[in-house]
Amino acid sequence: MIKAGSAHNIRGIYPIIADALDQLKDYHSGFYLPEEIEAYKQGYRAMGMIFPTPKFKIIDNKYAYIQLPAFGVIKVEEQREYATSIQEAIKQLGEQKPKGWIIDLRANDGGMFQPMSEGIGPFVEKDKCIGWKDADGKITYWIYKKGRVYENDRLVFDMAVKPNRIKSRRKPVAVLVSRKTAISGEIIATTFIGRRNTMLIGTNTQGVTSANSEHELSDGAYLVLTEGNYIDRNNMEYATPGEGIAPDIRLENLSKDESENDKLYIEKAIKFIDKG
Repeated sequence: MIKAGSAHNIRGIYPIIADALDQLKDYHSGFYLPEEIEAYKQGYRAMGMIFPTPKFKIIDNKYAYIQLPAFGVIKVEEQREYATSIQEAIKQLGEQKPKGWIIDLRANDGGMFQPMSEGIGPFVEKDKCIGWKDADGKITYWIYKKGRVYENDRLVFDMAVKPNRIKSRRKPVAVLVSRKTAISGEIIATTFIGRRNTMLIGTNTQGVTSANSEHELSDGAYLVLTEGNYIDRNNMEYATPGEGIAPDIRLENLSKDESENDKLYIEKAIKFIDKG
């Protein structure tokens, strides 16, 4: 192992940090160079990347479908744009008075949870739907209220525009998940666990259900450490790396043909909604 005493500057300890993180083997902690953080701050468009927006439609004139993509930059303006685009999609779908909702998280492999939580805010019917528990048993809740996301009482994200609402939260909600659903995608999935008239459909998620905290170094690098595990509204803790969140309705023997899988997922979602 590299010794810290041999380092002449802060960059000299980068290999030591990398070595220590490798030994943790928690699958979620990480280290980000100052230039990487700067790129995240610039946003998608400045980096020449496609800005992620939700895909949404009405299926068979009565089922509202919305796909939430991953979102991975820390530029606040783009976070707000992403969150607003989701709420606007929900508003447009809601105006068509759907029989139920299908929220697709299958390809959402994570990123920044705050704008995602903000986006699905219209479906959140109570304060303590999702949180995390640290090693000492202390619980921190991520709470959505009126267009803002809090960690307990501390404001962590503000959409800065008037939030949308759905007229009825009692309509069935089918949440589609897969092994690709990870990290912040799993936070959103966990938010729906235990919600009235709501089912997760698919396979176990990826199982990166640990909560991270960011620690900025003096040169602008970030050391991101796992310091707890997700909990749902029933205080169920998801503490086993790689296990994932189990669906309520499990799909077995999925095809290598994604279009066939899409049909199966939607069929199961519609069947659940029709029962509701």
